[in-house]
Amino acid sequence: MKWSNWSIIVVLILANYLVFSTLAVLVFPTQPLTPPTHIVEPTFTPGAKQLQRVGTLTYDFLTPSPTATAPLTSTLTPASPTREP
Repeated sequence: MKWSNWSIIVVLILANYLVFSTLAVLVFPTQPLTPPTHIVEPTFTPGAKQLQRVGTLTYDFLTPSPTATAPLTSTLTPASPTREP
């Protein structure tokens, strides 16, 4: 294929791009931007907040450790060794 034929193909591709882009603009128009109806208030107020001293923490929220209510006694007896003859 000669170079002159390649240039015709390139021109046809560019013309195709122009036609389809113009058609897309006509079929799918863009919506105009509407200004926001509510202005967002800032959630952060600059400035340092005065810290307050608090008391010591109580640890009542922790689970208390278990306490033994009765002395532990073993009901198991040691096995006596047996010999087989």
